[in-house]
Amino acid sequence: MKAVRVILWGAIVVALIGIVVAKVVSPKRAVTTPGAVATPATPVQLFQTPSLTLTDQDGKSFSTAQLQGHVWVADFIFTSCGASCPIMSHEMAGIQTKTPVGVDFVSFTVDPKTDTPAILREYGQSLHADFSRWHFLTGTEEQIADAAYGMKIAVRPADGQFALSHSDRFLLVDSTGHVVGIYDGTNHGEVTKLIADATKLAAGGGKAS
Repeated sequence: MKAVRVILWGAIVVALIGIVVAKVVSPKRAVTTPGAVATPATPVQLFQTPSLTLTDQDGKSFSTAQLQGHVWVADFIFTSCGASCPIMSHEMAGIQTKTPVGVDFVSFTVDPKTDTPAILREYGQSLHADFSRWHFLTGTEEQIADAAYGMKIAVRPADGQFALSHSDRFLLVDSTGHVVGIYDGTNHGEVTKLIADATKLAAGGGKAS
């Protein structure tokens, strides 16, 4: 009996050691959010942005085709937002001051009924936006919906139960119109990485691999 017990305990100890070793040696699996697109360490082309023609803060027609040859950063906000938008816009203003002149910015409103060109201009002025680089765009509800869909940004219109909401992501776009990075616009650490990536991309000719 004693010999049997010794053998059993020996088997249990060996099994436990095996489990511990397996946990230490086996590589950890990366945890990702379903549906999220991870930003690579080095910018690579993730998807092509659509060709969009909307109205800027001066009431003039503005096409994303005008950004061809430029590196640019895009986000979706609305001026009356009291949640993530103020943080995102503050971060975007910081990016503007810390990147080369060759980097442009595009802020699409998700509330076109309220955000007229005049309101967008006033909003931009409050952020000390350089309107030669930072473009605030509005349009019809259908145009904005198409823009969000084409840029793969989630937007949920307001209804009787929920307020208007949208993704808080910043998109880094290369000089050929491809999104090459996706960042949390409310996370200062990720914004710092975006600044570094945009600066490096612009210095390297603007096109990701």
